[in-house]
Amino acid sequence: MMKIPEIKDRRTLYRKLAAAAALVFLATLGTLLARHLNLGPERPAPEYRDFGPADAPIVIEEFTDFACPACRHSHSGLAEIEKTYPDKVRVIFKHYPLTNIHPWSVEAAVRADCAGRQGKFKEYAGLLFEKQSEWVRSREPQIKFDEFADKAGLDRAVLAACMDDPEMARQVTGDMAEGDMRGINATPTFFVNGKRAVGFGQLVDQVRPLIISLK
Repeated sequence: MMKIPEIKDRRTLYRKLAAAAALVFLATLGTLLARHLNLGPERPAPEYRDFGPADAPIVIEEFTDFACPACRHSHSGLAEIEKTYPDKVRVIFKHYPLTNIHPWSVEAAVRADCAGRQGKFKEYAGLLFEKQSEWVRSREPQIKFDEFADKAGLDRAVLAACMDDPEMARQVTGDMAEGDMRGINATPTFFVNGKRAVGFGQLVDQVRPLIISLK
C-alpha cells in the first residue's frame, strides 16, 4: 500500500520533466524558425539611429557591436553606400553587443545613444569604431570614452545625467532581445528589406542588385 504514492510521485515527476523538455524543444524550434525565416518583432529605433528617407526603397537594419573589428569595417563600408545613394537607402542602426567577449560594449552603446540625445550619435559612434583598438584594449576605457565625448563636442554634464537614466540601458537590451528573437548569432548582421545578410560581403551582394533594379 505504501508504494502507490511513490508511483504517483514518479508519474508526476515524469510529467513535469516531459513538460519542461517540451518547452525547451518549442523554444529551440522557435529560435530556429526565426533564424530561417527572419521572423521576430521589429522595434523602432530612436530617431537619432534612423538615417535616410522614410520612403527609401532599400531599408538596411544594422545589428552591430562597437568592439567588433568586422563591424568597424562594415560600418565604414555602409557609410559609403549611404553617401553614394542618399535617396535610395535608409539605414537603421541597432545594438547587438557581444557581452561574453566584449565587456565594455554595452557601456559604449549606451554612451553612443546618449550622444544621440545631443544630436551627435554619428559622430560618437564613428569615434568608437575609428578608435576601437584604443578603448577595447584599455584597462580604463572610460577615460577614452570621455575623450571621445570631448572630441564629439558633447556636454559632459548632460552626458553623465543621461548615463544614469535606466531607459538608456533598456534601449540597448531591447535591441539585443530583438536580435535574439530574430536569430542573430554573429555581428555584423543586416536585414535588407527584411532579408538577412551576415557580414559586409553578403550585404553588398544583396544591395547591389536592388540598386541596379532602381536605375
